[in-house]
Amino acid sequence: MKFIGWFIIVLLFALSIVTVAQEGNEYDFPAEQEKKLELNGNLDVKYYMFNMDQKSAQYRLQFYKNLPSSSLLSQYKLEPYLNAEYRTSDLGFVLKTHASYYSDTDARFDLFEAYASFNPSFATTLQAGKRVYSWGKGYAFNPVGFVNPVKDPENPELAQAGILSASAEYIKSFPSGALQSLALQLIVITPDNLINGRYGELKNIDFAFKSSFLLWDTDIDLMAYYSKENPKRYGIDFSTNIKENIEIHGEFSYNRSVTRYSLRDNREVGEKVDASSYLIGFRYLGETNTTIIAEYYHSDAGLTNNEFENYNSFLIRSAESNDPAIIKQALGINQSYFKSSSLMRDYLYVKVTQPEPFDWLYFTPSVYTIYNLSDKSFLVALTLNYKPSTNIEFILWPSTLIGKDDSEYGSRQIKEKVELWMRVFF
Repeated sequence: MKFIGWFIIVLLFALSIVTVAQEGNEYDFPAEQEKKLELNGNLDVKYYMFNMDQKSAQYRLQFYKNLPSSSLLSQYKLEPYLNAEYRTSDLGFVLKTHASYYSDTDARFDLFEAYASFNPSFATTLQAGKRVYSWGKGYAFNPVGFVNPVKDPENPELAQAGILSASAEYIKSFPSGALQSLALQLIVITPDNLINGRYGELKNIDFAFKSSFLLWDTDIDLMAYYSKENPKRYGIDFSTNIKENIEIHGEFSYNRSVTRYSLRDNREVGEKVDASSYLIGFRYLGETNTTIIAEYYHSDAGLTNNEFENYNSFLIRSAESNDPAIIKQALGINQSYFKSSSLMRDYLYVKVTQPEPFDWLYFTPSVYTIYNLSDKSFLVALTLNYKPSTNIEFILWPSTLIGKDDSEYGSRQIKEKVELWMRVFF
């Protein structure tokens, strides 16, 4: 009965949004609606070269069955993206697909997005299906991205899969005054844990809510995430321009009953904690179109220095045991509980981009670093992007990891990496 009550509240909220929007925006859809179908996509052909750290415990665990004779490895990968979008004045359908091909025996298909939308008025949108959401103002990290795909700070712009959900959104603009616009969004999310891979319990449906304001030229969002199984989350973010070419942004989230993992007695231990995380950053645009993005990120749920050293020592002991059972257990713990690309508490991200330096047309170099403030290890990478025409792009992307053997970046299995991309659009 409790869930039925929640469902009725959600339904009434969605209906009220539609009603208010229709009252405030009297609009009759034309009998003949303009229809528009767009097909697009791209093929990414990627070649990787790795210089592996053969002393790393992660390397020895990963390759314990087939240890390479050389530290230099390579990888070839095809990634086709195929998208379709159909629109009328009030209806829409979006389909985004992705596939990864390494070999005939190692290939997979992913459905990134597949959702339908209905606009009963100019101010209201109803959507249902699998969709990618983008909450938060951060570039490399998103503490308030409660419904977002998990972002990889080493490649924040990487396309990823969305979540199965239904949403209602209402937007209202105001002609004058301190409050310039207001947006409300409610998202109903299907359960994570499915019975027999298909069925979810109604009581495990999650709800997310976001209210957005443009207040005195400052974008402000308030978020909440309610779940019976997952952590309850509350967040706020902002973005504003202090000068025409300088933007500052920030995010803060408070998460109740987050499972925080650490290693004790060679076993993973999960404890429920209330943890906060936050981000503060800026974006600067220079006169020569130089763009600088800098962000500081902190997470209470991250590992401390001692906890990471304990975890790394566990991996070393497991690799040195040469016991297949122990190695398998260590790999399982590593990939299940410590797979995040930002395991620890404090990070600094800086990226500098300069389009067309020295009047070299269609060429955009950038350099970025992710610095672990706790153990002083870091990653630094250079991306060289050349796009001679609209439909083709070439990327050269070398990166290196620097740090002590017991640090986060210094203990990884890769010391240097070079990526070569050819991306063809249609």
